[in-house]
Amino acid sequence: MHNIKTLRSLSRCVSFCTAGSYDLLGLANFFKKKGYYTRISRDALHVSSPKRPGHIFFFNFGCFVCWGFRKHFEDKLLEYVKPFALHPLSVMETDHFYYGYGEETTIDTHEKLRLDIITLGSDDVKVKLAISYGLAQSIKLEAFEEEIKDAIKKNSHLPEEIATRGAISLSRRALFKRMGEIFIARSSINLNIEYLESPEFFWANPSVESFYIMVKQFLDIPSRVTALNQKLDVLQELLDILNSQVQHRHSSLLESIIILLIAVEIVISLFQFHVV
Repeated sequence: MHNIKTLRSLSRCVSFCTAGSYDLLGLANFFKKKGYYTRISRDALHVSSPKRPGHIFFFNFGCFVCWGFRKHFEDKLLEYVKPFALHPLSVMETDHFYYGYGEETTIDTHEKLRLDIITLGSDDVKVKLAISYGLAQSIKLEAFEEEIKDAIKKNSHLPEEIATRGAISLSRRALFKRMGEIFIARSSINLNIEYLESPEFFWANPSVESFYIMVKQFLDIPSRVTALNQKLDVLQELLDILNSQVQHRHSSLLESIIILLIAVEIVISLFQFHVV
């Protein structure tokens, strides 16, 4: 394990999730014009500078990972990506790591400082990209977790309201709006859940897939995905509850209209009877 003296020589590795997706081709052209080296694939963009050490990996699902840069440059990158961010998040998600070099590639937590430290066995860019896929998926998952947590928190009182009052106090318009919000949140995550699967990059580079798996296990991604799916089921239950309330109100409205029509018909019949 690293000691304090070693920590001073470690570099920053930070993952960011700022949007639903990125325009990778637009980002590549932007950095080329600034004199950076770029290499783009279907779902990732690698950017490096001839003037300074470090690597940046952008992923089409709205995340990027910085290796070896100071915070002021990372802040500058956040400004750079804004024009190429589709569906930007209202709250950015970040995760911080430190890395250095050693005999083998590992990831663990410093016992005293509680810092996550990546040890690289070499300076192989493919190894960094493999690790970056795991880091990016983790921070994307965190964005999903926060989105679904907010949706559940906002609507958690509704089942209790039904249990105590027998109905939801929201107006019909507010009810439909709430259903739309839950449906969008649930559908958005369901449509993008594929980003948490094993990337195609490893089909052509199976030799570095073990580093990606190492990161997934360290960051507990498989069990977090399972928990996310369970929370999606909770959202579906909330959606079903709201839908049943809408149907109940609709049927109640129809019943009231039918009763009113019957009452009107009775009044008219009585009126005609007295006239005759």
